[in-house]
Amino acid sequence: MIDYFVRLVELPRRVEGVTVPNNDGSFSVYINSLLSEEQRQRVLTHELEHIEKEHFYIDIPVERMERQAEGEHINLALHPPEGKIACFKSEEALALYIKNLAAQTGARI
Repeated sequence: MIDYFVRLVELPRRVEGVTVPNNDGSFSVYINSLLSEEQRQRVLTHELEHIEKEHFYIDIPVERMERQAEGEHINLALHPPEGKIACFKSEEALALYIKNLAAQTGARI
């Protein structure tokens, strides 16, 4: 289970929400308090998708992460940048990583 903390803060109008990983493995989700309740819920769902899709541990362009968080299926090459080690928050996340790599290379697992 992933811990996350939701905070309502006044952000610039064009910033609806942002998620920040914490040192203890949890996440802080900041949602713009100027939004309506309906908009806040939509933004929270979107930010939780970033956590679920592990966007904090992969190196892809932000616009692709945003599209994926909005529900678009994007086939990602899950290789960490050179000189970095892939980090997984759970065994399930590691298993998914291996499964995706196998699918991309045609390997059987």
